[in-house]
Amino acid sequence: MDVCVKVGKELASDLYQELFMILCDKDDTWIEDKYHSGYWEGFIIRIVFNQYYGKYTNFAKNFINPIGMENVDNIEIENDDYEIMNDLMLLCVDEVIAKLDWYHNKIWQLYTKGDNSLNIAPFNARSINRGTGISRHEIWRVLKLIKEQANDIYNKKYAKHFN
Repeated sequence: MDVCVKVGKELASDLYQELFMILCDKDDTWIEDKYHSGYWEGFIIRIVFNQYYGKYTNFAKNFINPIGMENVDNIEIENDDYEIMNDLMLLCVDEVIAKLDWYHNKIWQLYTKGDNSLNIAPFNARSINRGTGISRHEIWRVLKLIKEQANDIYNKKYAKHFN
């Protein structure tokens, strides 16, 4: 098939084989219905694309990233930097919150913790808007201000240690 060559390039014959195996698993009446419906070409193309570009397909497992064929020299060993960076960012946010006025603190508190008496869910600007009457634009402006200031502090103090 021409589409297997265009999509799969050097793996075209393997892709064609996988397409054939998928069609062999289907029921005869199902194949006839698809063929007579006028969508046969589109259906075949969709199968080919899904098999080639999908991460968890049989084709990907057997031909694109076969087990035991990965280059183990380039694998990064995970470390705790991500968790440390998260903790440092939270410290920066706390530092920003300490400098801001009560209004920004209250919006941050409502955003992070919510408020049951006002029916405000955590991390939900819409519920803050409904519970307090503060516009969502204003809420997002305050959250963006906090985020930008925290990022500035993080970049000045800590980012140089993780590069």
